[in-house]
Amino acid sequence: MFWIKSRKLSQVSFLFSALLIFGCTSEVKDEVEVQTKSNELTEEELMIRQVENSLGITAAEKYDIQIEYKYINADTLKDALILVNRAEHAFQRAKNNDTERFFENTGYTAPHNHIFVKLGGVKKLLSTVAIGSNVKYPLEATFLELTSKAHQDFYVDYRIRNSMQRDYFTVRRNNIYKTFSCPVFDSVGVENPRVYDIQHRESSVRIAKDIALYHGEFEDYEPSEIEDVNNYTPKGIIGTDKLFVYFIFDDRTMKYKTPMGVAQEE
Repeated sequence: MFWIKSRKLSQVSFLFSALLIFGCTSEVKDEVEVQTKSNELTEEELMIRQVENSLGITAAEKYDIQIEYKYINADTLKDALILVNRAEHAFQRAKNNDTERFFENTGYTAPHNHIFVKLGGVKKLLSTVAIGSNVKYPLEATFLELTSKAHQDFYVDYRIRNSMQRDYFTVRRNNIYKTFSCPVFDSVGVENPRVYDIQHRESSVRIAKDIALYHGEFEDYEPSEIEDVNNYTPKGIIGTDKLFVYFIFDDRTMKYKTPMGVAQEE
């Protein structure tokens, strides 16, 4: 996680160009201007500029951006997963609209956590709908082989009030599909919160792995000692053998669905 100030490099390049312009003939000036425009931004900086333009981020805004490079689709070009958190923007917007108390009461929930994917060799950024979640918590992403052996899927964990939620995504045909969404835990602060041990199960009849939610419990959970239920991070989740629900992947709809009847665990 790191702060990006991509425009600093652009400003330095502009000043350098200006010095050269004043010290050279018009013919050399034109050459320098063209060269500077093409060389002032790296591929990653151009990608960040695309994100800023897409979200309308100004030069004055501080925001959090995470970029992780993986082979997401089936080709041999490296791709990038980009996660953007605009907490400062969310708090400033609440202040401007005089909704700070409401914002606090909702656990700082707002649609200002964003997901982008930049596929290698593709100019256009892929994006999803903004994830409404606690803006004080940037998205946490995990890659895994799930719906296909030829693709790297990923999921993101995020906070909403006293719960943690998880969304799964896959990239196919230059589109991002949300394949599944489920709680990791909910109702922190009560005596018996809802906790799930989420497992990705191999199948003997399906290429895609199945997703099984088992009932679980927090390790060393003491609700009376929790100062802020919206800020609780469990020490760990202990799984049980009690199956809550089971899902299989439908590649026609690009969604995980509950099979008819009781699931068969191969």
